Amino acid sequence: MEAGDARVPVTAQAQAPVPPLQVLWGQACAQLQEEIGAKKFASWVKPLKAETSDGCAITLFAPNAFCRDWVRENLGRQLKRVWSAVDPLCRTISIKAGGPEETRTPQTAAAPGGVSAPSAPAKSDVSGFETFVVDDSNDVAFTVARQVSNGVMASFNNPFFVYGGYGVGKTHLLRAISESPFWTHPARHVRYMTAEEFVYDYVTALRERNTHVFKQAMRALDLLVIDDLQFVLGKQASQEELFHTLNAMTSAGAQLVFSADQAPGALGGLHPGLASRIAGGLVCEIRPASEALRRQILERRVQLLAREYHGLAVPSAVLDIIAEEICTNPRELIGALNTVLSRTAFIGRPLTEDLCREILADLGRDPARKVSIAEIQKAVAAHYEISVEQLLSRRRTRNIVRPRQVAMYLCKQITTCSLPMIGGRFDGRNHATVIHATRQIASLISRDKALAADIKAIRRALMAPQSPQLLA
Repeated sequence: MEAGDARVPVTAQAQAPVPPLQVLWGQACAQLQEEIGAKKFASWVKPLKAETSDGCAITLFAPNAFCRDWVRENLGRQLKRVWSAVDPLCRTISIKAGGPEETRTPQTAAAPGGVSAPSAPAKSDVSGFETFVVDDSNDVAFTVARQVSNGVMASFNNPFFVYGGYGVGKTHLLRAISESPFWTHPARHVRYMTAEEFVYDYVTALRERNTHVFKQAMRALDLLVIDDLQFVLGKQASQEELFHTLNAMTSAGAQLVFSADQAPGALGGLHPGLASRIAGGLVCEIRPASEALRRQILERRVQLLAREYHGLAVPSAVLDIIAEEICTNPRELIGALNTVLSRTAFIGRPLTEDLCREILADLGRDPARKVSIAEIQKAVAAHYEISVEQLLSRRRTRNIVRPRQVAMYLCKQITTCSLPMIGGRFDGRNHATVIHATRQIASLISRDKALAADIKAIRRALMAPQSPQLLA
């Protein structure tokens, strides 16, 4: 057994009494409030109600789908981690909109500004492929996922591996597959889990000396979906077991689906056999969303919200602003829209273009964050995939000069350092060089959309709150 495979499982002592659900949920809430802050906790976690129907799983009921989706997208992993630490039974936890039907009461009162609260949120609980917006950046992955979700299994798509950056929709597709009508049929056995959960379950089985039970359960599945495969890297025993699981399941005709943040060949430390078997299936990339796709995603999101919040309307110009400003990934894009609406339309405040820009500026700014010249140089170099040494060098090739000018421009915009000080930190250049660089970039931004997007992305990364505990 390897020490790095997982944390020690929380195991209840034999016959030890388990605290009531509400006591455990209270403990989890206290930890979450400490980690995410009182304001965010009050807005999103406090409204959740914890209940259990069979003692084996916990359901958190959100007041509406808007709250449910925000918690899932921004606090999902963090919430599960905190819950697993306080629950001696290690029960699974999920989030749903509304509540048990016998306790629900319709809400029809209109909020100020003409936006009504949802009358029946559960009926608008849209999941699966309907909310996934497609263009040429993700169409192959989407098409294959649809095939797999309908039970189309062939040698070319098993295993099915999808990769891409953070928040581009990998988990969305994997969940849509595992929750599709074909796979949720009572006769089929399906398991969706993260790689971290696979490691934890396997190490727990090792420590409790019942790996045969773990192996039997895995090999009996018709569909195994594992998200974030990169988390098995460095866990050799777990990778070995996953390799044998993959072999056994594919031999039995079962389907396997994986996701990761990089292509299999780029996952350094991946078990050679596992990498080979994955590469022998179908590997699809989801590329970063274009501005046009980001605009479509926002439109789809507003359409879905309008089903619940009657009277909701978002000006086209506002969607244009959000799509242009938030160029990182679809998850952060939706989060920005949610924040804009929660501060305007949902509380009866008029949603204007100026107010939208103000809110977006607040999202990307941490008042306590002080950015140094060195941090800007490092961020620019990373964005353009060059070294800091190249950035500061005397080379005058275009692929080096433009990033160097961007770095100088950002130093002038973000820091309070003088021009001579900035020039000095760029291998002793003088203030005239800095002036030329800043003027050059300022002139190009208005007509070079790609450059403008680069600068926004770098600035947002630099100014974002530095909070490693928030697993958004």
